[in-house]
Amino acid sequence: MKRYAIFFPQFHRVQVNDLAWGVGFTDWALVAAANAFGNWKRRSPARGFYDLSKAFDVEASFETAAGAGIDGFGIYHYRFDDGPELETVERYLRQSRTPEGFQYFYIWANENWSTRWMGKDAKILKHLSPAPGRSQIAEHVHYLAPFMESDSYTRIEDRPAFVVYRPDRFLDCRATVNLYREEFRRAGLDPAIGWFVSNVLDMEYSSLFDFCYLFEPRMFFNSHGVRKKAAVVRAYRQLSRLVPPESVEKMSELIVRLLNRGAKRYSFSEFLTYFDSQERRRLIQSSSCPVQNIVTCGWNNAPRYRHRFTGLEVPTSEQTARMLKLSLSAHGCSKTIPLLCNAWNEWSEGAAIEPCSYLGERLLRDYLRREGLDL
Repeated sequence: MKRYAIFFPQFHRVQVNDLAWGVGFTDWALVAAANAFGNWKRRSPARGFYDLSKAFDVEASFETAAGAGIDGFGIYHYRFDDGPELETVERYLRQSRTPEGFQYFYIWANENWSTRWMGKDAKILKHLSPAPGRSQIAEHVHYLAPFMESDSYTRIEDRPAFVVYRPDRFLDCRATVNLYREEFRRAGLDPAIGWFVSNVLDMEYSSLFDFCYLFEPRMFFNSHGVRKKAAVVRAYRQLSRLVPPESVEKMSELIVRLLNRGAKRYSFSEFLTYFDSQERRRLIQSSSCPVQNIVTCGWNNAPRYRHRFTGLEVPTSEQTARMLKLSLSAHGCSKTIPLLCNAWNEWSEGAAIEPCSYLGERLLRDYLRREGLDL
């Protein structure tokens, strides 16, 4: 089974961030502040704070991952009503080849871009329609087509892979997915379209898609407290469809503030107990389409939320091996869909297996370990 990691393309300057946070802002500002003020156990990339607007730094990311043994990246893709954003890595991929044998696919982060992601009062910075029209979808497909036709683009059973981050974001998910399929066919493409399962309710979409990823540790966090109550989640989703987008963002921020008044810390032992639970296995078996896991080597969003952070401790090598063994031998999980690790370089969420100045290469080596595991 191939092993991929999620790639976060945020680390370069863009006008949206300049206007919202100040000229020159990138996520590195958050990581540096968290390190400087002791908000967490320090983390930063071993090769320094790179700039993904530079081809050299993009190439170095791909070369480092490929050289270590990563098979590919699932790259977050940002497309809003006014077009693409954070697309410097995509421009690189249009013009350059990935390392030999190294592949990638896109994960469309299909939600509004707001100030809420940094723990501030909600203000929408980039809008995405919950009911995109055919012309908007056709334009999006036209943009994606050259990537999907590349030899470096990941295929699942000879179909290019494309993942939707939040199907619940669409007013009519079935209609939107069908429109995408129609426009892909017009472009001569038949992608395998997947989605991220972040909550047990998300399995309701399994008849609309070709495969899914169980998005950890988000699902683990959502298995605690009020987030695990299906009726509450369903009511929130229905309400969010009835109010303007700005109100949804403010409502979400209010809920987060009420639920996360202080730090929430979880041990990796707790995560493994959940990961091997009968409840999670039943969820896998309930899907009407193929399922694959997203594994994690820790999480800490203190750079964004400071004292209201949510943290999952970094696993020991033995705990990572246990997680991988459970994942690779999980009943019902597909062997043809790449395993994903969350993430290669999402440093501002404390979720990075890229070589670190403080942890070295251990997390990367642990994720790539194969001896003693059932593949």
